Amino acid sequence: MSWRLLAAMALFASTSASAFLCTRTPDGGPSVFWADRGVVVRPNRGGEEVAAGTLVRVLERGASAWSSTSCSNIQLAVGPSTLQEVVGFNWHAGSGDAINQNIVIFRNETPGDELDRWLHTLGALAITTVTFESSGGRLLDADIEINDVSFEFTTCDLEEASCVVRYDLENTLAHELGHVLGLDHPPSGDPGAVDATMFASASEGQIVKRDLGADDIDGICTVYPQNDEVPGECYGVGRPALSRVQFSQSLCAGVGVDAGSGPWTALLVLGAVLGWRTERSETRRRRG
Repeated sequence: MSWRLLAAMALFASTSASAFLCTRTPDGGPSVFWADRGVVVRPNRGGEEVAAGTLVRVLERGASAWSSTSCSNIQLAVGPSTLQEVVGFNWHAGSGDAINQNIVIFRNETPGDELDRWLHTLGALAITTVTFESSGGRLLDADIEINDVSFEFTTCDLEEASCVVRYDLENTLAHELGHVLGLDHPPSGDPGAVDATMFASASEGQIVKRDLGADDIDGICTVYPQNDEVPGECYGVGRPALSRVQFSQSLCAGVGVDAGSGPWTALLVLGAVLGWRTERSETRRRRG
């Protein structure tokens, strides 16, 4: 039996019925975390159906869901809007530079705007790209891209008779913000997984991810415990010194849409291009 499987079994045993999983560093390393418990995301532009101001309000509600758990002291906030359009970590600028903002942006494929292209699988509602130190797990950057090419997003008030929910933006962003904070998709076979905000897929009309499930709360409180400034570790391993940067990806697909295999091919190419500069941290793209 592999060491990785043993670590997973130990996690499930220690959390009893909890199904949460954390984003993990390579080769059976520790889970990732933000060293600063105040994390800020910054919206860029609106989408086809969602105005920029509405994006801010929906982001604030999603951030509040993750920041309101009594057992965790993580504070996720929405900062001023940004003109930054490029996702990922800028190696030359460093973690303290303004260019390395945590951005949230719609990809609309505006004609003539090469930066406004959706470059990932068409079945993904959104992609979250996180960069972290691949040995110690400290998060450095997190960016959310929203697929406005394949999906119609709605934000209407559920109490309004005229409200018809398509792909609910708050439902989508609450999930993506969990990736920003370091959580991964729970095992799909677990009985409680489908009720979790971090479950890997969402159907048209779904709104259940707006509110955190028990497993989501267990996860965020494990990584960022209320009365301890030392981050929790989801897999029971030590945190060695930082090392290198790499890329990987994960998906939250709309139900009934073929996720395809496009981004995995793209990652193989990207890994080859970036192989010479993978010395200090890792970047992963969470598909949904």
